Amino acid sequence: MNTLSVCIISDNEESNLTRCLKSLEEIADEIILIDIGFTDNTTRIAERFNAKVIKFPWNNNYSSARNKALEIAKMDWILSINSNEALDTSQINNLKKILSKSSYLGYKLKVINIIDNKNFDGGCFLRIIRNKSGFYYKGRINEVLYNNSDYLNKIKNTDYYIYNFSLNDDNKNILESTNRRISIYEKYETKEKDNIYYYNLGNEYYIIGKYNSAIENYLISISLSSNFYVNSYLNLLIIKAYYNMKEYKKAIEFYFQNDYRYFRETYLLISFCFKIENDIEKYKEYMKSYLTKSETNILLGFSLEYLNSNNILLESFGFNINNLLESFSANYKI
Repeated sequence: MNTLSVCIISDNEESNLTRCLKSLEEIADEIILIDIGFTDNTTRIAERFNAKVIKFPWNNNYSSARNKALEIAKMDWILSINSNEALDTSQINNLKKILSKSSYLGYKLKVINIIDNKNFDGGCFLRIIRNKSGFYYKGRINEVLYNNSDYLNKIKNTDYYIYNFSLNDDNKNILESTNRRISIYEKYETKEKDNIYYYNLGNEYYIIGKYNSAIENYLISISLSSNFYVNSYLNLLIIKAYYNMKEYKKAIEFYFQNDYRYFRETYLLISFCFKIENDIEKYKEYMKSYLTKSETNILLGFSLEYLNSNNILLESFGFNINNLLESFSANYKI
């Protein structure tokens, strides 16, 4: 049992699709491309690789489209991949071997984000599942695989790579895809808008440089959250947004408005703000706080590349907010 269906959701991705489909030639027994509204040459490119193009009425719900692909898939295994991604072709033979002998229900692949033509570890995600094993997607955006059975111990992490080129796209593509996601968020009902909703929406505005809108949503997220670690992270995001806008005094003023300072990188950002404002004593003080803060307070993924970027999210460097959600204790006190 080692045949593989590859399921792809795509809109206008002619600039990326050929690379994606070429990476699948030696492993895919079936390619299903869900058309959520092509207006370019995506269909023509897909048909060159014998992909099945399935028109799907767009309903502002990515999970619906992905679940349609799962429903159609006929092979033993299913790989979900985006049209702006590609498999590492040097690993395909080994990947085929593990699928042929597997007793697992699924495999997590390692996503490598390409940013300014450099590779960054974006974390592991469940991308390969056994067909007809109860998996389904949930969430109209930022969709996630679920299963009603006890499956977690039947999922294996791997070192097989998927390269994500979406962060290496030109600004036009990034703007179009981000605006599409924002339009989906805007259709959420009030009862659906929790702190993670506002966090995600803030991130979308951050990506396209609308920092005031990002800050507004991050602040709402903090007001709806009792998670000290999440709020400390949101605090840092707000300071970083002010930093990107060169509003260094506002960043410093905001820093003193609350006590969400768990992550040592907050002190680093504030020290830089003081340095730019020519307050060298404060710069030294906060740099010392950063250097002496416990290593347990390090924010995963924080790097010079992230610090110098204006529109790249920390998730692109391996951060996952779910890790903060899992760390929280309801009894934690500031």
